Amino acid sequence: MTSRRATKLIFPLLACLLLTSHASAATIDAITFAAEPGKLFLPANEALDELKWPVARNDKGRISLLNEMEVKAGVLRTLPDGTELVSTDLLAQAGAQVAAPDEEGRVKVGGLFRGFTLKVGAQRVVVSLKRQQLQGWQGDRLVLQTHISSGRNGRTPAGEFRAGPFRTAMHYSTLYQNAPMPWSVQINGNVFIHGFTSVPDYPASHGCIRVPLTNGNPAKFFYEWVLNGTPVSVTKD
Repeated sequence: MTSRRATKLIFPLLACLLLTSHASAATIDAITFAAEPGKLFLPANEALDELKWPVARNDKGRISLLNEMEVKAGVLRTLPDGTELVSTDLLAQAGAQVAAPDEEGRVKVGGLFRGFTLKVGAQRVVVSLKRQQLQGWQGDRLVLQTHISSGRNGRTPAGEFRAGPFRTAMHYSTLYQNAPMPWSVQINGNVFIHGFTSVPDYPASHGCIRVPLTNGNPAKFFYEWVLNGTPVSVTKD
C-alpha cells in the first residue's frame, strides 16, 4: 500500500514539474547573419543564464571557457557594443542539446529543466534623417544602433526601401572620384549604406548613408548582418 501511495504521489509531481519547466522556459530572439546563413546566434550571457553553465573569462573580460570547453580569443562574434554572441553550433559543441528547427523555425536548446527556445524574427532597419541615427532590429531585439551621416541638402531620399541586391565589402564610387565605400549595401539606386572614415553627426555625404568604421565597426557589422530584401525605412522625423 505504501508503495502504491508513493507511486500515486510521484507521477502527479513529475507531471507538475514537466509542465512547470516547459511553461517557464524562456523564449529568446535569435540573431542571424547574411554572412553565415543558417546559423543562429544569441548573446552569450543570455544563453549561460538559462543553461546555468560555468564560464571563465580572461583578463579582458572575454569568455575563455564555455562549460569547460576552451574558447579561443576572437572566435566569438560580437555586437558593435562589445556583447559577445554564441551560436547554437558552439553551444552544441560545448555539450548543449540543440533540437532541429520546428515548423515555425524555432529551436529548443538545453535539457528538460535548463534551456530555452530561440525564435527567428524578421530583420528591419530604421534610419532617422532628423536624428542622424540608424537602428537595426531582429524581432524585438535591437542589434545595432549607431549615428550616421546622410546626404547634405536633403540628398538622401526618405521612403521605404529594401537592402540589396548589390552589396560588396569594398565599393568605389562611380560618381565621386572613385571614393572608397567599404561594407556597401545598396538600398536605392546609387544610394548605399556604407562605412566611411568621416561620419560627423550632421548630413555631410553626397546622398549615401555613412556609418562609422570605428567603435565596434558598425559598418562591417551591418554589412555582415543585414539580409538582402530586409526592409529599410528612411524617415524625415
